[in-house]
Amino acid sequence: MSKIRRLLLTFSRLAIVTLSIIVLAQGAVAARPNAGSAGQQSARHDRRLEGTWRVEVTLRNCMTGEPVQAPFPALASFARGGTVTTADGGLSPAVRGTGLGTWWRVRGGAFWAITEAFLFNGSVRTGTQRITQEIDVAAGGEEFIANVTSEIADVNGNVIARGCATSIGRRP
Repeated sequence: MSKIRRLLLTFSRLAIVTLSIIVLAQGAVAARPNAGSAGQQSARHDRRLEGTWRVEVTLRNCMTGEPVQAPFPALASFARGGTVTTADGGLSPAVRGTGLGTWWRVRGGAFWAITEAFLFNGSVRTGTQRITQEIDVAAGGEEFIANVTSEIADVNGNVIARGCATSIGRRP
């Protein structure tokens, strides 16, 4: 077999393998659901945390678990890659800033999230609030329940108060 013929045969085999990989890759991309498709709707109903949630927060006595005031609203947005942003409807933005933090899957529909927000008295920063959540997304993925702990620290980082809460999140 001549050198040129062997080179052409090798090139042809390489071209067939490359073409097969391209066709398979395009098929995999085409099989992914588009936004609004039935596949996207069914994926939304699994136990994922990603997305924005309307949350109802109930502050509780840490010892007894009894509510200490009426529930208040909040928003939580869990982004792909593990970042979370929260907005608290229980306090004025002049008192508590936006919460920023991280989240991660523990197993199945169980997650942890930690956020921090600056606290103010008027225009003076008074400290931070660190919120830790143990989140369980229900089967179907449209609701979660979380056990929440809160630590308030002064501007020097000294913890001056601790609190407990539960929250229920629902997709909008």
